[in-house]
Amino acid sequence: MKQHRTLIIGLAMVALIAGGAVAALAVSSDGPGSPHEYTAAEDGAAIEIAAGESFTVVLEGNPTTGYGWLVDDLDEAVLSVEETAYRSDSDLIGSGGTFTFTFTGAAAGTTQVRLGYQRSWEFVEPIQAFGITVTVR
Repeated sequence: MKQHRTLIIGLAMVALIAGGAVAALAVSSDGPGSPHEYTAAEDGAAIEIAAGESFTVVLEGNPTTGYGWLVDDLDEAVLSVEETAYRSDSDLIGSGGTFTFTFTGAAAGTTQVRLGYQRSWEFVEPIQAFGITVTVR
C-alpha cells in the first residue's frame, strides 16, 4: 500500500512539473511585448503599429547561394531596422534557413517596407521580393 501511494505521489509530481512546463511554453510563446511576425504569406499587407512598437519579418533563404534578403526601401524617419539575423536549424552544409528583420516604429507616418532576395554585389532586380505598407500612429 505504501509503494502504491508513493507511485501516485510521484506521478502527480511529474504531471505538475510537465503541466508547468507546458504552461510556461504557452505563456512565453506570444506574451506581452512580443513583436508580431510576418512571413511571405503576408506579402502586400498593410499594417498599423504604435510608435515604439516592433514587428518582425521572417523569410526563407539560403545565403550559401550568394543570395540574401536585403532592405530595398524604407523611410527611416518613420520606421527603423533594429536587428537583422540569419538562422539555420541544420548543420548540413548548403542548407537554407530564415532571415529575420525586426522593425520598430520611430515616428508617426506611413512607409513602404520592401525587401529583396538578391546578391549584394549585383545591381539587378531581386529574384524575389517582399513588401508591406506600415503606418505608425
